[in-house]
Amino acid sequence: MAQPELDSGYYLQHFNELLQFVVQHYQSVLTPDSQVFIDDFTALSESAQQLLVRMLNRKGLVFSDTELQYAEIGPTGPVLDELTAAGFVAPLTEHDLADFWLRLTKDTLWQLLQLAKNQFSESDWKAQVADLAIKKSQTKPLLLGAALNLPVNWLPLIAQLPQRYLVLRRQDTLNYLYFLYFGRIEANLSLFTLRDLGIRQSGQFKQQFQPRFTEASQAQLAYQLAKAKPAIHDLAKQLKKQPDNAPTELQNWFNKVSAWPAAESGSADEALQLKRSERCYQLGKLAEQCKLNDLAINFYQLSNGFPASERLVRLYYSQEKLVQCQQYLQQLLADPSCDEEWLFAEDFYRRKFNAPKGNERRSQLSQLLHDAPEIGVDELYLGQAEQGLMAHYQAQDYTVFHGENNLWLALFGLWFWHELFEHQHSALHNPFERRPRNLISGGFYQQFSSEIEQKLQQLTAVNAASTLLAAITANYGKANSLFYWHSDLAEQLMPLIQFAPQNTDGSSALAPILRAMAQDFKRHASGYPDLLLIKDKQLQFIEVKAPGDKIQRHQLARLMAMQQAGFKARIEKLQWIVDPNRIYVVLDVETTGGKAANDRVIEIGAVKVQAGEVLDTFSTLINPQRYIPSFITRLTGINSAMVSEAPTFAEIAGKLSEFLQGAVFVAHNSKFDYGFIRSEFTRLDMPFAMPQLCTVVNMRRYYPGLQSYSLGKLCEEFDIKLTNHHRALDDATATVELLKLINARRCAPELAPK
Repeated sequence: MAQPELDSGYYLQHFNELLQFVVQHYQSVLTPDSQVFIDDFTALSESAQQLLVRMLNRKGLVFSDTELQYAEIGPTGPVLDELTAAGFVAPLTEHDLADFWLRLTKDTLWQLLQLAKNQFSESDWKAQVADLAIKKSQTKPLLLGAALNLPVNWLPLIAQLPQRYLVLRRQDTLNYLYFLYFGRIEANLSLFTLRDLGIRQSGQFKQQFQPRFTEASQAQLAYQLAKAKPAIHDLAKQLKKQPDNAPTELQNWFNKVSAWPAAESGSADEALQLKRSERCYQLGKLAEQCKLNDLAINFYQLSNGFPASERLVRLYYSQEKLVQCQQYLQQLLADPSCDEEWLFAEDFYRRKFNAPKGNERRSQLSQLLHDAPEIGVDELYLGQAEQGLMAHYQAQDYTVFHGENNLWLALFGLWFWHELFEHQHSALHNPFERRPRNLISGGFYQQFSSEIEQKLQQLTAVNAASTLLAAITANYGKANSLFYWHSDLAEQLMPLIQFAPQNTDGSSALAPILRAMAQDFKRHASGYPDLLLIKDKQLQFIEVKAPGDKIQRHQLARLMAMQQAGFKARIEKLQWIVDPNRIYVVLDVETTGGKAANDRVIEIGAVKVQAGEVLDTFSTLINPQRYIPSFITRLTGINSAMVSEAPTFAEIAGKLSEFLQGAVFVAHNSKFDYGFIRSEFTRLDMPFAMPQLCTVVNMRRYYPGLQSYSLGKLCEEFDIKLTNHHRALDDATATVELLKLINARRCAPELAPK
């Protein structure tokens, strides 16, 4: 279906729509500057409004009049004069030059350099540019670097250019208006455009909106916190380049955040307190990275709760402040802010202050993973651990779903749909919002506690399944930022309602899980077990861990909470089963370069192996339909002439796919070879997915301690014949011998290194 065409003045309509919404809902929190901005904008001519909004919706702050030509606006000179008189744009100043240089084209930069040349005598100019690359043939970055090294006052020279340059002003005031509408820092009004084009759905839920802020101090603090997030990100990048500035910059930030007011517990400002804590935590991590541990401690002390509390404990301990560390841990154990904080504090305290001698190093998470039962799964599912365990239980007549977080988020979202999205007091504040703003702060439960508790009691009602099904049917497909819809969602959710255990008081085991999500959504929105198993009306939940995986603390917290609620929930470790009759295809590719997304395959060599015996081989040059670089020719011996008559990948794709069918994909650095083969199939819109075995990884695992694990060095080490290195079939044939070495130890665990 064709997209709708937008009216030529659509962008101004969007801006006016936003301003009208802000005036209607946020009059009480408008600053004097923002009110003047609205009044001044309203007083502009329509052409001036159009041009200003055009500029606001483009990247950058600096514009030349030559790039502001729009048919619906007409000549820009008088319009820019009007915008300048109203204070919306202004001539360049020294402060704006950084943005100006970014905006500049190479041609204009060259014009400026010629104007600069006129400032010098010929001898002085030669002296100035002796060490600078000032030639028209040079790239723009080199020319710009040279320009910035010249002792020139650029503003008068810029004024001599035929273009007129102006810079946007009042940006902070504009950003505040945007923030009031969106609740976050937005660069433009692209969401409105996507809505009008039918790409972005809006207004699916409620139509009447209440303001997110009712007090000016509250709104302005929220805006400062929102601005701080990208500013801290920029600071991190700056300090990587200029680490010596860290003490001054971070101390300035500490002074700033110390002045931010803290909210009282239970107040309407609790969401702001959470944001404030997050910013302090981010700054604390940055201080730690810069080895400013005392300053990091100061930041973490301003941040409430976990994970700042963990960093504080670890810093106290590393600085040998053991009494302070122990006391703080005891405080966390007595009054933890969340399950993860208690788990960390209990584990750290036990290992560092109360552990039996000789058992200090194994954490609770490591112990839990160590004690988990092991399930043997065919190595065909390498890289697809969940699918492997699903197949294992499906073979035992279980109904198995890969539910993970989405299963619980969907149940939460659908059971409380009205309060989240449709209630007149739900925390959606404009038609574009898809997640209530009060979920993260915990305000959702405070606001709707009686309705939530009533609905939690209804989980055991006779009609509970019908209620859930009605919510799915009524709202299916409505875009939201809590969970995603899929065709099996009802099939997964209905058993939760129907077969969830009941506690002795008659309540559903689902109730404490959903209540925790309502009270502290941020902590309880993730970490849920991967699989849901159903058999004989019994539910089981399994967290799947493949070899090398770690259990995360929030996953442990969810497992414990589910067990306490009455569910059967556990970890299961996978152990790959090596079938001695497994078929492997050992493959090697030669390519035009190192990036699968851009480069192409020029040769494939593959060897099919079973029980150490070669069953078949596949080898061909490939016409990459592009020039083969000389360095590749030097490496492989393959040049463009050699592949000119070779088949394209499309011509051999079917035969290769058949050759690979039902096998494990093996390569030396399989990520490289697999990535190239997958990219080639993707270009043909052909599906490609295989279990992988990397001989580099496994040689490191089963034959540790070697100086090099390159194919050439391993062949030398183990006396493997490799006569034509960097030709695909020869490399693949040598890699077969590495596979045999690996499988010799994989099939005999007693030979594997401990």
